[in-house]
Amino acid sequence: MSTVLWILVLAALAVATALLTTHGGGFVLLVLPPWRIELSIAAFVIAVMLLMVLGFLVTRVTAGTLGLPMTIRALRLGRRRAKAREAVLQAVQAFFEGHHARAEQAAAQALQQGESVGLCAVVAARAAHAQRRFEARDGYLETLHSVAPADRVIQLTTHADLLLDERRHQEALEVLRRARDVAPRSNAVRRLTMRAQIRLRQWDQVLQTLAALEKANAIERSHADAVRRQAHLELLSRHGHDERGLRTFWRSLSSEQRNDRTVAAAAARRFIDLKQMDDARELLEQALEHQWDTELAGLYGQCPGSAVLTQIERAERWLVKHQQDAGLLLSLGRLCLHQSLWGKAQSYVEASLAIDPSPEGRETLEVLRSRLAQRGPSPDMGPWPRRLPPDFEGG
Repeated sequence: MSTVLWILVLAALAVATALLTTHGGGFVLLVLPPWRIELSIAAFVIAVMLLMVLGFLVTRVTAGTLGLPMTIRALRLGRRRAKAREAVLQAVQAFFEGHHARAEQAAAQALQQGESVGLCAVVAARAAHAQRRFEARDGYLETLHSVAPADRVIQLTTHADLLLDERRHQEALEVLRRARDVAPRSNAVRRLTMRAQIRLRQWDQVLQTLAALEKANAIERSHADAVRRQAHLELLSRHGHDERGLRTFWRSLSSEQRNDRTVAAAAARRFIDLKQMDDARELLEQALEHQWDTELAGLYGQCPGSAVLTQIERAERWLVKHQQDAGLLLSLGRLCLHQSLWGKAQSYVEASLAIDPSPEGRETLEVLRSRLAQRGPSPDMGPWPRRLPPDFEGG
């Protein structure tokens, strides 16, 4: 910009000089006793211009000479920064290529020069961790904390992640608690916290952390469903010997969660183990009405409640739509066996075995034959099944 201004000034002076020399014949008188100088206007203007140019050149040379040390320092600093940035790129590339020793060396070099402190410290710490050099790893993280306190969250989450990899889950959770104090809404901290809680089997806390992640839309739906299912199964197992606690926990779940076939099957087994047949029957009926599942249908016959005949009628209505379901047929056989409906029980069990010769079906058939042998022949206490599979041959 200054060069352009100088050009404009010189051009203006040149134009003015041309005009004066063309249309005027004046002169300039300079008196400096005892000297007296008389110049034409054109000569005077040219002299002034030459003096200005000379002054400009002298000024530039003087300024350049005086600023030479600063210029040299700036060039050296620029070279160091370029070299440090190159070291950062080499460290990151070497780390992801699996050359951890080279990555640590390059990151440490850039860290010493103060270039991208947070990134370099994290790369160096992870590279040292991969080499099982835990003291060096902790040293890099401490350097990050002291040199760049603003990167506290990065330091804490990296430390916690590496502790989890080292199976020091409780220590990782303590580090993550400090991270939550610094960044209470960090989804990265929440995800690591959930990992630690799963490893420590803190399933109630897992569900709370999972809810926060879902609210922030920071977790995939399939992953969230898998974690929630695992937590529910573990909590069902924990309450498996406490009738009241099991019932309270089951009622705390939403209808969608209770209709999960895996969770419903686990809960039904827990209630059956505790001899709470009506609870098991009720949850199985709700789950099967929501979505049919062979495993749940097979469990239905293991929980004869207070109204077994009603259960048989409901199961026979299901059989109209699910004639080839071996689990449902086996459940009907077990319920009929419980009510001493020998003929129907045998028909249903044999129909189930014709579709799926499962160990449970063969065991039920053996029990049925054993009881028939003990009691001797007796009349059937109810009608035969309304509909049976086409490939079933009964008698």
